[in-house]
Amino acid sequence: MKLNRFEKTLVQHPLRFWLQNQVEAPLLTSMIPKPMACFEQALEIGCGFGNGIHLIREHFGAGHVTAVDIDPEMVIAAKKRWQDSSHGLNNLSFSVADATQLPFTEAQFDIVFNFAVFHHIPDWQAAIAEVARVLKPGGFFVVEDLYRTAICNPLSRRLFEHPQQNRFDHQEFLAVLRQEGFYLVCDRNVLNLAGMVLAQKTSPL
Repeated sequence: MKLNRFEKTLVQHPLRFWLQNQVEAPLLTSMIPKPMACFEQALEIGCGFGNGIHLIREHFGAGHVTAVDIDPEMVIAAKKRWQDSSHGLNNLSFSVADATQLPFTEAQFDIVFNFAVFHHIPDWQAAIAEVARVLKPGGFFVVEDLYRTAICNPLSRRLFEHPQQNRFDHQEFLAVLRQEGFYLVCDRNVLNLAGMVLAQKTSPL
């Protein structure tokens, strides 16, 4: 489900970028085993206006970032932002894509990122299955997301447009990750409103 106009305004606000860069990214990187692995191929699902690309490059050291979003407006905006930056479009790829039907081959990526996107996806279980498919064995899935309590309430429904059916809490999200063959490296739950997870795709026996 696409963001409404109000949420698009929020996610491109400088304060949102500051929080991502100064607070959220250090918390996420702290979950990665040290020394940090080399992430040559990274995928961001739901790139929005392109803030996450900076985090993936600067905090996770990704070589090449593939950024996708279901909303063509977001893809155009993110691509233009980076095209106009000092980095340009070097080692970046953009495409419009549905998280439940990713247009990539199996075992293509070293690391996949979900920066508060899966609570927008009606069939989030299928999206997790797709992440498992496109990740290399041993690859990481980095998650921060909002849970049922945060989005299925009168205030959230008034301000935002989120699916209200088939939503998840922290334990339900972890259960599907395990079902899809992920090992849970680290997880953090904030009052069952939001959480962070680092999951690793297990290698085949």
